[in-house]
Amino acid sequence: MKKMESPVKKHTKSKLIRRSLPLFAVSSISALSIGASLIVAPSLARAVGEQDGRISGIVTDKQTGIPMPGVRVRLTGKYLLGGPRITATSDDGSYEFIALTPGPYEVELSIEGLQVKPMRKRIVVRQGETFPLNVAWTPEEQRQETLVVKESYRVIRPDNTQTGTVLTADQQSRVATSRSYQGITQQVAGVTGGGNPNIKGAMNAHNRYLVDGLDITDPVTNTFSANMNFDSIESVDVATGGTEAEYNSLGGVVNLTTSAGSNEWHVDSSFYVNHQDFSAGNQFGAQGYDGVRPFARLKKSPNAGYQANLNLSGPILKNRWWFHTSFQYEHRDASINIGPPLNLQHPTREFRAMYFRFKTAFQPSQSHRLTLSVSADPAFISNVNQDNLHLGVAEDHQNQGGAFGILQWDYFINERMNSKIQAGIQYSTIDTGPQGFFGSIDNSAYAGSGKFDPINDTWDPMRSKHTNNDDGTYWHQGDPITYDRRVTLQLDPSFSIRGNFLGKHEAKFGFQGRYIFHSSDTQIPGNLTYSDAGGGPGEGGLCWPEKMQTAGCYQRTSQDPYTNQQTGFSTGLFVQDRWKVNSWLRINPGVRFDYGRSTNSEGVQVSSLWGFGPRLGLVFDLTQDQKTVLTAYYGRSNEVLSLLAAAYADASAKSTTEQYDPDTKQWKKLYEGGGSYFDKFPAYDVNPSSTPPHTDEITLSFRREVFENSTAGIDYTYKRVGNIWDSQEINQVWDPSGQRVVSYLNGNEQQIFRYATFDRNFRIYQGVDFQFEARPSPNWDFGFVYTLSFLYGPGAEQFAQVSGSQAQSQFYNPRLNQFFDGYLPEDRRHQLKLRASYNYKGFNVGAFLGYQSGTALTKRFFNSFDGGYTYRRSPTGTEPGNDAANAGTFNDVARIAEFRIPALLTMDVRMSWDVGSLFTEKIKLTLIADIFNVFNLDAANTGANGTNLENRDVPTFGQVRSRQTPLRAQLGLRFQY
Repeated sequence: MKKMESPVKKHTKSKLIRRSLPLFAVSSISALSIGASLIVAPSLARAVGEQDGRISGIVTDKQTGIPMPGVRVRLTGKYLLGGPRITATSDDGSYEFIALTPGPYEVELSIEGLQVKPMRKRIVVRQGETFPLNVAWTPEEQRQETLVVKESYRVIRPDNTQTGTVLTADQQSRVATSRSYQGITQQVAGVTGGGNPNIKGAMNAHNRYLVDGLDITDPVTNTFSANMNFDSIESVDVATGGTEAEYNSLGGVVNLTTSAGSNEWHVDSSFYVNHQDFSAGNQFGAQGYDGVRPFARLKKSPNAGYQANLNLSGPILKNRWWFHTSFQYEHRDASINIGPPLNLQHPTREFRAMYFRFKTAFQPSQSHRLTLSVSADPAFISNVNQDNLHLGVAEDHQNQGGAFGILQWDYFINERMNSKIQAGIQYSTIDTGPQGFFGSIDNSAYAGSGKFDPINDTWDPMRSKHTNNDDGTYWHQGDPITYDRRVTLQLDPSFSIRGNFLGKHEAKFGFQGRYIFHSSDTQIPGNLTYSDAGGGPGEGGLCWPEKMQTAGCYQRTSQDPYTNQQTGFSTGLFVQDRWKVNSWLRINPGVRFDYGRSTNSEGVQVSSLWGFGPRLGLVFDLTQDQKTVLTAYYGRSNEVLSLLAAAYADASAKSTTEQYDPDTKQWKKLYEGGGSYFDKFPAYDVNPSSTPPHTDEITLSFRREVFENSTAGIDYTYKRVGNIWDSQEINQVWDPSGQRVVSYLNGNEQQIFRYATFDRNFRIYQGVDFQFEARPSPNWDFGFVYTLSFLYGPGAEQFAQVSGSQAQSQFYNPRLNQFFDGYLPEDRRHQLKLRASYNYKGFNVGAFLGYQSGTALTKRFFNSFDGGYTYRRSPTGTEPGNDAANAGTFNDVARIAEFRIPALLTMDVRMSWDVGSLFTEKIKLTLIADIFNVFNLDAANTGANGTNLENRDVPTFGQVRSRQTPLRAQLGLRFQY
């Protein structure tokens, strides 16, 4: 996946080749505790779902510490659909409110029949969390004319083992951000990467994305699949580990809750401007140690952006029916500095998008609640590649977008039981191909200059693409034209119940069903692509017989257009219990069973996978006041459904790769690819019933409320992601050097790939997170994270989603197998993240600082058979250290060294002033100034396929392809009523 301003969904098949506890113990505990909850009369209901929060606590006498039964507890809040809620404390003084929309609430305690002043506490409920509100109260003290109102903000999870944090809209409004839910996940411990984040060692294709409970994860690549109006999001719960059986993710879970309105009418409108004139951008040298070119007199690379937003919400029927609707338009231009080997200004990447959203919540009675939401996100992206290896005529374009809808029914049966049924549908499209096919090309940097052949001034649909392997450049044409369609249907019913047996139990049962569909139409312009080598760098080294250029002729591949489609379905059953044994111990057992199946266009079953996922969490309340919590967790998650394997293992047009013979000046067949499973020599092979991709995770966590509304903690995570999908070439026989194929097992000159989950394709993550989060008063917000982590193993690939080529898989060339182990491309040893803001009488100053040590790279060398840079001479994460001055030292292992991009430091600052508060409390008119990359640093950043530092053995090896976006200012105006 290529990192985009709003991350891009580039998943077409043409791009796929590049985009312990004993189980019986867990099961026994689960069965005992959950069974107990079913046979005993429960008292209260458990939380409905993780898009909501809840309040739970005990009321005791302040002087004696004895529980107080019968205390009237009244809950009010502007987001409380259905009006105020009232309950009474039970015999042990406990009470609970469930299914609360995240936000501020007021809890009032009183005693019926006694003339005492009520006690009130003001708190903030966060998504997916229980607010532990224990109150020590002596009613007699309240006979005086006093009223206690207290702000409370708690971030300890006292009843589960989940790690990660919740990012609220209020927090994010205080600091400068990318204004995308994908971008702000980088504020969380253990999260690295880009628009599709890497969460605690998993691949960026191993996460799950939820919006109001609907799984919107892309059905083909398992990456995010939708963009949204940032101001319509109330909160984002980023779960990095320790999740319960309701969730099934090899990586993390990014769970969004959006606004549904309230009893009050609200308008939220904003406009942001980030113009090129507000940027301090300059041109830099190509080497990592180079800085600004002071005498170049070159124009700044264009970077600018504009965004307009409108949100409207309010009651349709007060206390019963609310709505929220939003629209966002985004226009963003971004470009890179001039650099080798082309040394001219690359065309600007132009991103245009519109995001629509409507959500309504209706509660006709206290027992029923209906929620409907719909979203759409069309976007158009020009000049996608953004490197100094393409001219404008060879750039690519992408049109993307789609829509999804969610219908949810919550039924609060009684105080001890509730249920939820959720249904959703999603449709998305991704059209990719040459920029000239979808729009006009930008040739302004070179047209008429005489530097290149005039054919580069115009785009020709029948012209073939050339790759010059002597310098790594691409010429004359963009990538294949692909029309991609995806459909997802989802049904998720669940049932919650609570009871007493040897303690208190909260059990949840659920079914999760998913049907997915994918179709792809692909055509290569000119039906031919060239891989050129030996003719020298630049356009002069291309295979161009018409111009008497044949020195660069090396390989070419022909392929006709083709269409295919795949379908799949999955079912999951889960049971999760939270068993409070006593005041200091909880045992949270859970288990889930999953089955998934996928089928390709030819009716071949590509996958048929079963998964068994036990979970066991222990929660120790060490001080028995929910302020010092120690947790331990083991869990397994299984991925049983992805159409990525079926998209590869499917019928396709036959392709023929030919080798050029310079003696005869003729092209000779080298090998074939594509075809059908039912050909005399099958085009692919599958292993449907292999072990599913899975994650085994152990998490230890300690949290302590160090002072009021402030928590410090430390987490340790061990995670092993095993049996990752990949492709294995099974027909070619290589010579000992791994540079030449000497024969074929079936006697036919043909590449055949087996698609399966391999035991050797695994990765191991170990990390320690140190965290501090504080809200000592409504004015301050503070978060600190430091992570030390290690990510290693041979599992660098899943269908070329990292490197971009199946030929770079550890299962492609067996002669190179020994090099596929080491520190993986996503390994970042150190992370430091600091978020801080202060707000006083409408004036706000906030900042976010992020530091990440460099990711690991692997130097790649030209392979004479593959006609590309697929060869290795040292393990993953290293380079062998040989150069022209040390020729013949290829086997000197002492010269092997780690190979990483430089560390990356960013700091963004926001200053804002609510001038509207000077005149009225109802209207906020906020002036905003954001400064990004305050220090104007220029390190190589993480880019397409993992790096913007050249890692191929070409003349520009080690040079910077792209740097951090320079210091730039963004001005904004926000109106809120």
